[in-house]
Amino acid sequence: MNGDENAILVEAAAWHAASGRDDMDWDGFTAWLEANPRHRTAYDEVALTDAVLEEHREPLRLAAEAADAPAPRDEPAPLRPIEAANDGEAAPATVFSGWKRWAGGAIAASLVAVLAVPQLFQPAPVVYETHDTAQAVALTDGSTVMLAPHSRLTVAGRAQDRMALAGGAWFDIRHDPARPLAITAGGVEISDIGTKFDVQTGDAGVRVKVADGEVKVSADALAGPIRLSRGRSLLFDGADGTALVTSVTADSIGEWRSGRLSYVSMPLALVAADLSRYAGVKVTMADELRGRQFSGTLVIGDGEAALRDLSQVLGLALDRDSGGYRLRQR
Repeated sequence: MNGDENAILVEAAAWHAASGRDDMDWDGFTAWLEANPRHRTAYDEVALTDAVLEEHREPLRLAAEAADAPAPRDEPAPLRPIEAANDGEAAPATVFSGWKRWAGGAIAASLVAVLAVPQLFQPAPVVYETHDTAQAVALTDGSTVMLAPHSRLTVAGRAQDRMALAGGAWFDIRHDPARPLAITAGGVEISDIGTKFDVQTGDAGVRVKVADGEVKVSADALAGPIRLSRGRSLLFDGADGTALVTSVTADSIGEWRSGRLSYVSMPLALVAADLSRYAGVKVTMADELRGRQFSGTLVIGDGEAALRDLSQVLGLALDRDSGGYRLRQR
């Protein structure tokens, strides 16, 4: 454990101790929790460890008293060092008092158990994976996730506050300052969450659209976090480390749930990826189309019809091959 983690644990212990007093600064405590996701984790571990210590207080007290108690009268005196047979040097004593060995072992075992509790109580991550249909995922705090077709979501953490997404999903997250949820998706982390938003990931980038509330999007490639509020959309290109923020209508966010896909100046590669995921048609495109964009709405109940509509609007040729469809210049 490094110095920074030690400092956070000390702060967590101080807040936990203060929580039992009448003059507890609850506003300050909430601000401290929200300042860093590690604060919540450290506080949970301190609180859990304190609960275990309280539960085992009597066995620990008895073990400590046994370690400090005088040796029983009928116990043989500790062995003195004996002279080595060859060189006359003193050999170390090889026998220790059995009661001291037991008491020390009991205390050590208790402390190891207490320190290990936060790790033992970490639930195994739960993985949700979809194929041709979407799946609703209910979280323990009342939040919900609608996982898109052909997507994968991993939920981890005691408070289900760590997620990883590959594919697409609609998030309806209950606001809780003491539970700062963080989602990793395609090279970005989405945090400070208590809102409704849509996330799409793929080879062509990551899209985050906020229908209500506000989120923070961070990435190593970005100079700093970007905050998105209601009606704002972010398109992150991990290949060149750029992020484009635009405005969108709130009712168009997450339209895939009702069988529609709407775009405003969206790269054609992302549109093709969406059709593959949501309309069940595999689409590739010629390299010369990488710079093309599309604005409009596609109805995805019939994937082939949606793809034909797209090709006609853009004036592109649509070829069928064994792997699906391919868009190219006429």
